[in-house]
Order: sequence, then C-alpha cells, then structure tokens
Amino acid sequence: MANGRCYRHGGASPGRPIITGRYSLTHRAALHEKMQVFLSDPRPGDLTAELALMRALLQDYLGRYGDDVALPAQEIERIMGMVETISRLVERIARMMNQTALTAAEVQLLQARLAELLVKYVPDPSQRLAFLDELAGAVGTDRRHTPAYTTIEA
Repeated sequence: MANGRCYRHGGASPGRPIITGRYSLTHRAALHEKMQVFLSDPRPGDLTAELALMRALLQDYLGRYGDDVALPAQEIERIMGMVETISRLVERIARMMNQTALTAAEVQLLQARLAELLVKYVPDPSQRLAFLDELAGAVGTDRRHTPAYTTIEA
C-alpha cells in the first residue's frame, strides 16, 4: 500500500466499514454496546433527542457561512432538505403525542366517574372537596370549572 493503509481493514476510505483485521472486532463490540444502550432506553419512542440533534446540526451547518456570504443553490437545497427533515420529525412527534393524549371528552368522562365514586365512597362533603382541591393542584387546574365539582357539592 502506497499510503500504508489497506482497503480491507478500513484504511482506504474513512466511511468504509472495517470488515476484517484486528479492528473489526473492536468495531463490532462498540456497535453492540451502542445497541445495548438503545435497548435499555425506558422511552424508545421518544424522538426529542433526535430532534435536538437535527436542529443542532442545522445550526452548526448554517454557522459555517457568514451573513454576507451568498450561498450556492446546492447549499440552499441541502439546507432546505435539513429543514424538511426536521419538519417531518416534528410532525411525527406531534402525531405520537396526540395518539397517547386524552381527548377533552375522555377527561370529562373521567371527571364525572371520579365524582360518582367520591360521592359513593367518601361520605363527608368537606373531604370530597379537599380531595378535589388536592387533585386540581396536582394536575394544575381549577376545580371549580370541572363538572365533578358541581356533582360533589350537590
């Protein structure tokens, strides 16, 4: 080899994977470790880290050019592609969040059922109201604006 690096051992191209030789086992072990980290993630569907990385990469890319530099069309296309990819990821995250979020109707049904159970199992009205106050504080709402409050007071 003229440059001292063998193409079979990852030396010919920095992007070429190491497929044989003493570094290939190290590479596989490193990949296995990374895979284990991802497998142990308690929230594998959370894409916020990927979104943050993509935004950081875009900012880094844009930072390479000064404000007074005219960008070639190829660079503008590349930047627009990055923006489009980020946009699609934001939409994907929003869809995933909406699939797991309760609808307003579901929240009202839950509140009504909770009020029924409080009336049934907690005989003291002041304890019921204290419970609703604590619950409203925990979820950050005003209990007076919930259907459960009017049921409890009755």
